[in-house]
Amino acid sequence: MKEDEVYRMIASQEPESTQGDSPVELPVSPEIRKRALDPVFIGEMAEPDGYAHVRGDCGDTMEVFLAIRDRRICLARFDTIGCGFTLACGSMAMEMAEGKSTAEAMRIDEHKIAEALGGLPDSHRHCAELASEALRKAIQDYLFRGKESWKKLYRNL
Repeated sequence: MKEDEVYRMIASQEPESTQGDSPVELPVSPEIRKRALDPVFIGEMAEPDGYAHVRGDCGDTMEVFLAIRDRRICLARFDTIGCGFTLACGSMAMEMAEGKSTAEAMRIDEHKIAEALGGLPDSHRHCAELASEALRKAIQDYLFRGKESWKKLYRNL
């Protein structure tokens, strides 16, 4: 399925047909539709406390930016080059992480993201995996640099 077909399918209430008369039914919840068409928590930070850039097997990429105070995520943002499902998963992962401790946010996995979105088609479960992996790596970046704070100065070199 081409990217523009995925966006049409997300925007439409009706299943898309890609081969002849048999419709291809991908369940798209209202939550996925809302977040794919108008994602929240999207954006970058100039100097995040935790950062990750991850490329998924499908070719989609996601960046996660975290502002963390006292091991609690006070601001979570993401940016992505990906399909509508990836946008929805990134948006949901950031919402789930904001306000949580780093330990709590590390437990946000692809199953919790998919459940919060009302389910994902099997063909797009990897989008939730990408979002959870990027979130975990951004938290790991924060924790790693926290042990040696001087490394934050050298990250952008």
